[in-house]
Amino acid sequence: MAFESLAGFHLTVSQQNQTFIVGDYFAVFDDDTDMLDVYEWSSVKEYSELPDCFRIVFERVEYTLPKNAFEENIQIIHFRTIAEGMLASCSTQKNVKHRILPPKYNYSSADLSASLYTGTGIYAEKEINSGSVSHIYSKLKFPIWLIAALSAVASFFGIWAIGGSLEKNFILYVIISFFIGLAVGIIIYLVLCIIARYRYSGFLKKDVSTVENIVFVVAPDGFGAIEQCIYSGKELIPWSFAKYYYETKYSISIVCRDRSVCCIPKRLFQKNVQNDLAEFIAARVEQD
Repeated sequence: MAFESLAGFHLTVSQQNQTFIVGDYFAVFDDDTDMLDVYEWSSVKEYSELPDCFRIVFERVEYTLPKNAFEENIQIIHFRTIAEGMLASCSTQKNVKHRILPPKYNYSSADLSASLYTGTGIYAEKEINSGSVSHIYSKLKFPIWLIAALSAVASFFGIWAIGGSLEKNFILYVIISFFIGLAVGIIIYLVLCIIARYRYSGFLKKDVSTVENIVFVVAPDGFGAIEQCIYSGKELIPWSFAKYYYETKYSISIVCRDRSVCCIPKRLFQKNVQNDLAEFIAARVEQD
């Protein structure tokens, strides 16, 4: 199991009169009744991380852990790592959004070999923005340029209807239509850039990992991006879980099969290593 070296801890939520004990089991102590309920992680039906809380649902009861009850960001990271590590092999319905890093239940324990690439640092806005744009563009590039092409065709017939005399002005109409279609494609791309910037702003507000040092690892057995405060050097996402990757000026991003993204900033690696890193990833990820 991944992240098994993390020690358990307890969290007191005074507004709910409850104390949560998180470790090998999930336990809840009710201050009003002095009752202790202990649950196995395998009995969790649904696990969700929302912008302001964690939500854990069992067969007959649901618990909410407000994020403002945690004293430090590290405690939030600690809790999500233990919970998601424990739920990795469970059939629990998992709903994790607004996260800058892949969920911890994607990781497996691994023996890291000497032939690996590592870098440590905090994400920069341009890295997340470029990665977000490339991710969205990789999924939408066909419809984007299809719309641009249809716009060019529609423009051609529109100009023809207005200007007439196709024989004399055919080349001019084609050129104008081409640039109209190109402009439509560029406008859509700029909209994607705005969406990416908005997405990064959302990450800043909702994910504490955006202000933490992240350890980025690429190794023969897998890859990962893990907060330095919990990194043990024993966890990786297997390459079999990688769906495809894309490269931008600032980063290399690996898209997992659950659509989470591991964005690896290039600036954390020396110039002579960056090309080797890209080739290393390309050799292990089959592009769709």
